[in-house]
Amino acid sequence: MTTPPTNPPAPARTKPEGIILVKGQPEQGDGKAVFGIWPSGYCRRITAAEYTLWGFPEIDYWIPANRDDEYNQLHAYDAALRG
Repeated sequence: MTTPPTNPPAPARTKPEGIILVKGQPEQGDGKAVFGIWPSGYCRRITAAEYTLWGFPEIDYWIPANRDDEYNQLHAYDAALRG
């Protein structure tokens, strides 16, 4: 009887330096979106795989519940990038 092969753990990486992570409230969008804003001004939604790979880093800025415009702006920018 052979031992089944084990998968090696995913490589550990940290959140790239300078990225600001922004998250809305549960009632904004799907409640799970995390956006990344790079020092250059580039902004996009962070994938679940990236967030997991980075070790679930803390959110730098939580969009207030009464600021749907902030969430909508990030969401629209991301949607435009993805076409």
